[in-house]
Amino acid sequence: MRNNYKLLLISALIITISWGTIHFLSHDKRTAKAFAEEFYAIQLPPKTTVIDQNFNYGVFYGGGPWGSGGRPTVVAYKKLSSELSEKELVNYYTSNPPLEGVEIYFKWEEKGVTTADNEKKWYEGKTPKQPSEENNTGSPIEVIIQLREEFESAFGEFARY
Repeated sequence: MRNNYKLLLISALIITISWGTIHFLSHDKRTAKAFAEEFYAIQLPPKTTVIDQNFNYGVFYGGGPWGSGGRPTVVAYKKLSSELSEKELVNYYTSNPPLEGVEIYFKWEEKGVTTADNEKKWYEGKTPKQPSEENNTGSPIEVIIQLREEFESAFGEFARY
């Protein structure tokens, strides 16, 4: 009977240690997902719909997941279709309140890296300095709205640099 208690205690200890390890190792993904969910919750401008949205973390930004000074990166993006002008979209995402660090691309290049678990993608482009004021009613344009952040530590804290 006493051996059964020891076996039960050892089993409980192994399960607790295993769960703790898995929980600790998946912390970065949970933190990146929370960052993305906060980004997705930002209200869309009028006459605009989401085509695609996703997030990645530890993405290869010119040097690997640790190429940014020892901090992995998280990226969250939305690909939108909108009848608003480029200027209206830029103003919407950069004012009232401004979305700090937002990247807005009307012409972009899709970047990607295939890893063991899946393909990680993000977008590169240039936010126009003088966006078009042309109304796009009836013929919507596509736009990428993207945020990137660096983890300050492997424990999932973010910092803007």
